[in-house]
Amino acid sequence: MFRHLKCLRTVQRPLNRRYFKAFTVDVVLNDVKPVAKAMPCIEMPQVIADRDYKYKEGQVYHGFQCEHVEHNAGYDLMSCLLRHIVTGTEYWHLDCNDINNAFSISFRTPPIDSTGVAHILEHITLCGSKKFPIHDPFFKMLNRSVATCLNALTIYEWTLYHFASRNEIDFRNLMRIYCDCVFEPNILYLDFLHEGWRLEHKDVHNPKSELMFKGVVYNEMKGFFFENPRICRQYVSRYLLPNSAYYHMAVGDPIHIPSLTHEDLIEFHRKYYHPSNARLYSYGSFDLMETLSFLDKEYLSKRDFQDTSYSIIPPQPRWTEPRRMHVSCRLDEEGASPDLRNQIAIAFLMCDRTDIQECFELLFLSNLLTRGPNAAFYKALVEMDSSGCFHKNTSYAITTRDTHLRVGLQDLRVEDFGKFIEIFDNTVHKTIEEGFEAQHIESCLHNLELSVKHQVPNFGKVILYNMMSVWTHGGDVVANLRIHEQIAKLKRNLRENKNYFQDKIKQYILNNPHKLTITMSPDEKFDENFEKAHKAVLQEKIDSLSAEDLQQIYKTGLKLEAARKAPVDLEILPCLSLKDVEEPLRIPDLIEEHIHGVPTQLCKVNTNGITYFNCLFNMAGLSQEDAKLVPLLCNVIQNMGTDEHSFAEFDKLVNLKTAGIEFQVKVVENVKDYEQYQMGLQIKTFALDQNVADMFALCEELLLRFTLVDIDRLKMLVDTYISKLSAGIIDNGHPLSMLQAASLVSNAAQWKSQLTGLDHIDFLREFAQVHSTEEIRDRLVNIAPKIFSKSNMRVAINTSESFANTALEHYSTFLQNLPTVEKMKGRNKLLLLAPSFQHYDVKISINFCVKAFYSVPYLHMDHPVLRVISKLVAAKYLMPVVRELNGAYGAGARIGYDGIFYFYSVRDEYSTKTLDTFDKTNEWLLSNKNKLDEQMLFEAKLGVLQLLDWPTAPGEKGLDYFITRVSQEEYVNYRKRMLAVTIDEVSAAINKYFTHEPKHVGKCILGAKDK
Repeated sequence: MFRHLKCLRTVQRPLNRRYFKAFTVDVVLNDVKPVAKAMPCIEMPQVIADRDYKYKEGQVYHGFQCEHVEHNAGYDLMSCLLRHIVTGTEYWHLDCNDINNAFSISFRTPPIDSTGVAHILEHITLCGSKKFPIHDPFFKMLNRSVATCLNALTIYEWTLYHFASRNEIDFRNLMRIYCDCVFEPNILYLDFLHEGWRLEHKDVHNPKSELMFKGVVYNEMKGFFFENPRICRQYVSRYLLPNSAYYHMAVGDPIHIPSLTHEDLIEFHRKYYHPSNARLYSYGSFDLMETLSFLDKEYLSKRDFQDTSYSIIPPQPRWTEPRRMHVSCRLDEEGASPDLRNQIAIAFLMCDRTDIQECFELLFLSNLLTRGPNAAFYKALVEMDSSGCFHKNTSYAITTRDTHLRVGLQDLRVEDFGKFIEIFDNTVHKTIEEGFEAQHIESCLHNLELSVKHQVPNFGKVILYNMMSVWTHGGDVVANLRIHEQIAKLKRNLRENKNYFQDKIKQYILNNPHKLTITMSPDEKFDENFEKAHKAVLQEKIDSLSAEDLQQIYKTGLKLEAARKAPVDLEILPCLSLKDVEEPLRIPDLIEEHIHGVPTQLCKVNTNGITYFNCLFNMAGLSQEDAKLVPLLCNVIQNMGTDEHSFAEFDKLVNLKTAGIEFQVKVVENVKDYEQYQMGLQIKTFALDQNVADMFALCEELLLRFTLVDIDRLKMLVDTYISKLSAGIIDNGHPLSMLQAASLVSNAAQWKSQLTGLDHIDFLREFAQVHSTEEIRDRLVNIAPKIFSKSNMRVAINTSESFANTALEHYSTFLQNLPTVEKMKGRNKLLLLAPSFQHYDVKISINFCVKAFYSVPYLHMDHPVLRVISKLVAAKYLMPVVRELNGAYGAGARIGYDGIFYFYSVRDEYSTKTLDTFDKTNEWLLSNKNKLDEQMLFEAKLGVLQLLDWPTAPGEKGLDYFITRVSQEEYVNYRKRMLAVTIDEVSAAINKYFTHEPKHVGKCILGAKDK
């Protein structure tokens, strides 16, 4: 229902070298002569006899030979590596008790230019195949499946197709579609035009209207160049790795995309989507034998082996001298003041991604150098001598063959570039000389070990994402999963060499000539030059057209429109039945009691030795301006220190004992009557069971004795917070536009925008300009005591059965020390607003469009019906019109638990045209309600179930009830009610809610006003 997902790093003992090298993709196999189109027989490693594995090394299962099996105790799963005898296709299966099973197919697809061929092919393979010859089965399965993940993506040199589901019938259905789409796609010319690029008249029905470039990927990538952090990241990859595939834009440069032909696409698929170049992955508890049998029988046994050495990306030749580069970017009007919109980054090429231990240690070292107030570069660059803040790309990049470290600042003056370089160099020398504090290293190690024990939903996807770059380049994915061995080896290295990390810094930073310093400054004419360049490419294409070409473009435009409007036979696609999804997932029982007067919820569940603490403080009684400042308080409170400890000392203690302490604001409407809403400040943290007492002690110290006395640091934190919010507007365009539209509907939703949305950004900018840092400090200091009180709090604790009593004892001690102040009012009155429209002007080439209106709250009898209708509208109206016909990247409809019903588009070329489409939803529903049949209705219900039955990690179980007060019984009844919705009820709801324009409606466009 309301979920979060975190990623963590992932990882066979070395295989027999002779065997391993023969099958590794980075070895040319020209001299190997297959027998009957099969890979040659190679000496097998010895079968492991110390464990009774389900699968045996050397055994052949449905055409796949098992190469290596081992148990991973850290994640409690069994790893099995297999290889298809005929094609050489690699298969990695992780067998475990998780019912949320995952599957993926990936290909190594290094770009040879910037036409975006791999990215466009990724879109088009999912536009119909031999066995499923309909347009876009990928999106059409969204309402015929209960998948917990359904995605495809292209990153640098690999393309990945993956899904996850807890229903085995659904899992098999999706596997059939995905496999057919990648191995037997149609790759139709019209799909190429729609998804990739095309020349088409602005008005497709008017051959005299201007010609323009259109296409889903083309429009998506035009938006890429309006996000400066992405531009900087692309430039670093291009100029740090200039002799490799990374010089090109794998996802496509809109200047070069129109050079791609349909024939290029077909050839790319023939070459790079051969099974020999594929990697298959599965995770979970479903029968592996059935999967292997299907793959071998339907696809792999029909193909032969192909040498895929052509897809290998060789290491970048190392430089002998550092290089510098200056580039231009767009003038971001949402960022800092004009003279502070410059950026600088220093990047170093490091080790090969397949060196598992070295990558792990360099990742750890980069965190020591850049993460948190105790990091050397953070202290030197951000806190002391610079006006900027870390560039969002500051990190150790492990997605490329050659890994690299990027350290950069944004919001700088040009004259500060030299200062940055000087401070950077001095910090390197100082760190080599002084080393790292033992407690800082220990706290980072603790955080790493805690993240391994922390269980997340969709864990199969987490492992997949974290091993893709290793696997793509022939690395040992099983070794990459042995995280405990990596940690143990690092600890041993540190014990044996007190200068271990200093030696790494000397090797990879101080004495590394493969160093790129890149500076980036805004150009007022960037957007103008960008458009000129695209118009030049467009004009060149137009000038080359004959009269016959122009006539063909007009005819093709009409043909494409007709194809998108043509009815589709969805019965070609598999679909679940009602009996497959009737049973709801069971949530553990919750215990509710008052401890020291505080409402406390306890959930006893297997948490793998971790205790989770969630606390919600009521803030409904604050004044409006005080409430608007609470998000700023959330941001600075844990970064300023306490009466007992400096901010650096406190940060070390927090990371040594917990996973960090997170603060965020919440606005929650009453799900029963929608007449009231609550505003709260939520605190979230978790810790190993043995550290729970320290966790509560640290929370107490922070809440009651935080200090804001360091004015310079407070100013830096405030400026950095505002800068990051402003820089993230385009990247977060979809959720921000949704918030903004909803804020025009009710005062509760208005508060959400004022606390986390565009209104919050605008308010803080203005507030910081007219108030001194001292005034801001005083306001924040006065707010905290009004909130942090036993009389204003509710708590949820998730822990194991065996540790529950101990956890409650420590919690009780924590409560005893909290003050009790006058209790705030519990709720605010909810008011609905008059219709309004807002165009938030952002200079980008695409738009985010939203229409929102109030309907009914979550527990109203009509809410499940409206939720079904939202899926019908998305699948049958908005996706075909807004995405398939008009070319937006995405479109849909949804209704939230707060009762606000949304229509939205994402990265949309149009704005008012899309809002007109939203307004015509009523007309479409009324004219099509009699065409609704039982299958369409059931598909819409499946779309709802995807969200209702979303995976929940142990630490999050029961939090829906804690936040929204929707109980397990109410959830089950809601689910039953939704599955029981009838066609007559849908028709009645359409008449009730969609016959007339809503009374309380808001419309928002986030994009350029001059478009």
